Amino acid sequence: MRWKAWLIPVLAALAAGPAAGQAPPGPASPGHYYDVDKEVRFEGTVREIVLEPRYKGAAPFLVLRVEESGRKAMVTVEISPSWFFGEDIHGGEKVKGVGSLAEGPDGTRTIIARELQFRGETLTLRDKRGFPSWQGGPKGRRGPKRFGGL
Repeated sequence: MRWKAWLIPVLAALAAGPAAGQAPPGPASPGHYYDVDKEVRFEGTVREIVLEPRYKGAAPFLVLRVEESGRKAMVTVEISPSWFFGEDIHGGEKVKGVGSLAEGPDGTRTIIARELQFRGETLTLRDKRGFPSWQGGPKGRRGPKRFGGL
């Protein structure tokens, strides 16, 4: 009977713990997800390549800052975890692709890439429903699917 007296507070703390410990949206936890209803096409020139901590407890993400063709506006393109993307990409390269648009409260635009095209190849980073190809982590590494190329 005595164990019931301490069981209730322990269960209450466990239930409240995850919600209380969540980080507010920010660079390490952007608070966005892949939404197939918000898919857009993008095209432009890579101006900056960075590795950013995007999700708490996960490897840094490869993120491209792309100057969009015709608009001369910058957009952030979230590619994949750094361990997954095995390609060399450089500033000044032309890229295009498909992804889900997430706009921040300050108007910043982030595209979560599903496909990325550059140098004549198309890399599939997520399936048509937005599920990442890197599911399972580095040990279950499959790598991006390639179409086209030389």
